[in-house]
Amino acid sequence: MEILSQLAHAEIRRFVRSFGQRRVALSAVCVTTPLAARPDQFIEFYLGERYRISVDNGPSTLAPDAAVVGPQTRPGLRLHMSGDIDVFTIRFQPTGFHRLFGVPMPTLADKGIAIADILGHAATGLEDAIRSADGFHARVVAAQQWVEKRALRSSRESGLDYAARLLVATRGRTRIGAIADRSGLSLRQFQRRFTAEVGVSPKFYARTLRLEAALAARNRYPERSWTTIVHDAGYADQAHFIRDCQLLAGATPTAFVAQMSGVAEIFNCETA
Repeated sequence: MEILSQLAHAEIRRFVRSFGQRRVALSAVCVTTPLAARPDQFIEFYLGERYRISVDNGPSTLAPDAAVVGPQTRPGLRLHMSGDIDVFTIRFQPTGFHRLFGVPMPTLADKGIAIADILGHAATGLEDAIRSADGFHARVVAAQQWVEKRALRSSRESGLDYAARLLVATRGRTRIGAIADRSGLSLRQFQRRFTAEVGVSPKFYARTLRLEAALAARNRYPERSWTTIVHDAGYADQAHFIRDCQLLAGATPTAFVAQMSGVAEIFNCETA
């Protein structure tokens, strides 16, 4: 497997967090992996085989060639992968996509929609540029140039944009009231505008950030105890973490990490 990542250049980092590419040759092997609720919003280009996606163990559907993906608010989503996987991703700041395109973000929650159906002419040329680029770094250049052009017509940055990025930087560990104060808005105004421009409420967004941080830490440092990981992620106690994991990932922490490894869900496509 090859995983590449690059932070966005400073000129567009108010809108885009990073770019990534994931490549893996699965041949006749099929891999199914579950996804927890997550805060990210991104555009994904399938340069090889496309993912198939199922919800709550229902029938799977084929992802679009290029999809705009909003925040995921519930467990039950599964990705089914086979063949030669080659995916390029543009990952946005919390309010970045809204500032660039003015899309009401709650309409994207729990959805992956063909880029043309969301952005229309705004996406003209982008997919062709990504697909024709020679390698990851050339795709990053093409994507950054596209974002830079859109940024010239974007809305001005506000205190909300800064506060939302601060929530990400602290991995959801800062009190929402304190974040609202930093935005220059009342708490009620902050909650309303955050939901409209990010797609979920600030409290829920913070919960998904904390869960993501804990699960990532467990994956990166499997020798560390859950107690240490939970404390570092900002949970009150391990019981609080387990409740959140069951609600947002659909399983206990240990069971979900085991599912994410995919070991129990790799099988030969020809016998499936």
